[in-house]
Amino acid sequence: MLPQVTQLLVAYDLARRTLTYQASGLPAFVTLARNTWTVIPDGERACLVTLDAQFQARGVPGLLARWMVAVQSRRNARLLRADLRH
Repeated sequence: MLPQVTQLLVAYDLARRTLTYQASGLPAFVTLARNTWTVIPDGERACLVTLDAQFQARGVPGLLARWMVAVQSRRNARLLRADLRH
């Protein structure tokens, strides 16, 4: 059975237009999985969204996990980019 992964909002700043969430319930070798989103106005009808993902893992499983997360992140970034355009 897969672990129950949850995401908790750990920071929100309306003035700076940022929010940060962190995952918990991950395998023990994952020591940190956190993501900060920032929305930057770009004219009257557009904006830019930046993501700052932090992922830390330890041991041999951590090395494999970091590689897998990097590959998965690149693929998901393309899909997210298309979703955010709408």
